[in-house]
Amino acid sequence: MVFSTPVFLFAFLPLTILAFYLVNRRFGHEAGLALLLIASLIFYGWWDVRFMPLILGSMLVNYLIARAIRPGQGGWLLAFGVTVNLAALGVFKYADFFVRNLNGLTGLELAEPGLPLPLAISFFTFQQIAFLVDTARRITAPDTKPHRYGLFVAFFPQLIAGPIVHHRIISPQFAEKNRQSDLMANLGIGLSIFAVGLAKKVLLADNLAPYANSAFDSAAAGEPVGFLLAWSGALAYTLQIYFDFSGYSDMALGIARMFGFQLPINFNAPYKARSITDFWRRWHITLSQFLRDYLYISLGGNRAGQVRTLINLMIVMLLGGLWHGAAWTFVVWGGLHGAALIWCRMLDRWFPNGLFGRFWIGSAACTFLFVIITWVFFRAASFDAAAIMLQGMAGLNGLGAHPPNSPFLAVAIGLALIWSLPETAQIFYRQIEPEILKTAGVNPPRKERWKPNARWGWGLALLLFACMISSWSYSEFIYYNF
Repeated sequence: MVFSTPVFLFAFLPLTILAFYLVNRRFGHEAGLALLLIASLIFYGWWDVRFMPLILGSMLVNYLIARAIRPGQGGWLLAFGVTVNLAALGVFKYADFFVRNLNGLTGLELAEPGLPLPLAISFFTFQQIAFLVDTARRITAPDTKPHRYGLFVAFFPQLIAGPIVHHRIISPQFAEKNRQSDLMANLGIGLSIFAVGLAKKVLLADNLAPYANSAFDSAAAGEPVGFLLAWSGALAYTLQIYFDFSGYSDMALGIARMFGFQLPINFNAPYKARSITDFWRRWHITLSQFLRDYLYISLGGNRAGQVRTLINLMIVMLLGGLWHGAAWTFVVWGGLHGAALIWCRMLDRWFPNGLFGRFWIGSAACTFLFVIITWVFFRAASFDAAAIMLQGMAGLNGLGAHPPNSPFLAVAIGLALIWSLPETAQIFYRQIEPEILKTAGVNPPRKERWKPNARWGWGLALLLFACMISSWSYSEFIYYNF
């Protein structure tokens, strides 16, 4: 069940909202949360009911371990909990990858397990690891009501593709009974944020996808890709993945707000970044913060000297790349970003004001160019396909035939929107809690944006109408695969 499909838009979401507020008013706050947990499990089971025991078992095991951990003394229980989570992720997501590489190295012919990838396992695994560590660090404490913990893990707006939500952020919100008191504000603000995210997905990302697919599919088939097709495909995918993933994140924030809850911000204008360090403060913010707080710092962070700091950065980014998918192309993508982070850190020592000084456009342009090139490895089906794309982008395969359907017009529109308009969090700056804005590093808008007035209402209504017309074709979000 995808957010942008009719069954979700016209059945699941409105029925869940109606039932939640009715039960909340008739039977109380906890009953409303319990109903929301049931709805979230139905949402998850809709994809493939076979994975229900996995997520339920994961919730139960982690909840029991957290209750057994003594605050401030994680010890073997914390190690056991983290190991169990990583083992489950490793078996389901990386078993085939491990066997395939073992066969290649040893000449063995071991059969690949061929296990299906459970939806959202990467996200709910990281989320619960963070919960166990935070419990041991006395940052948070297990809920006394198990259904609240279940909702923390399975809350359907963020379950499938994030943002990665910390227990310390969402659990206090579940405890606040007055969050559902202003129904009209929750629905008005939530629906507005949702509309922006839905437009990113169905009007922009889905229409850019064919241009990206045309180039990368040709490369995957071993066909030479000319300069024009290679750049149109790389630029189209650069925009597609941003509009697709940030659109999902906006929809998640909007849906959660319809129920009175506020999730972390996951994007803050990443393609306006002036360095790769800045990029990772703006792109998939909750993953970046997870890798920093639970991996980079655990490895020693920057406390063991310059060389060790640079090694830690590379380890984190290599594992971050592997988290995205069981393929060496993802590892190389992470390694390239790790190398860029190391370069930025060293550059800061030599040029405190940056390589371009006050000419920030130069820094932003170089950063964006690097991101485009590295997305090739992220999207390509193999290293051979990536090499064909990069050869085309370098002009080694000639200019090539002009791509069909003028993709450069679509790319130009996408770039104009990204570079001229504020990020969603800035548009709704006054409607988002200050702590959430601060954590994501969102600056105040130059002028006030969204307002609950007729002009915004009609504009968003027309946007929703256009999205509804385009939502009849099925298209999964890119990050559903991770």
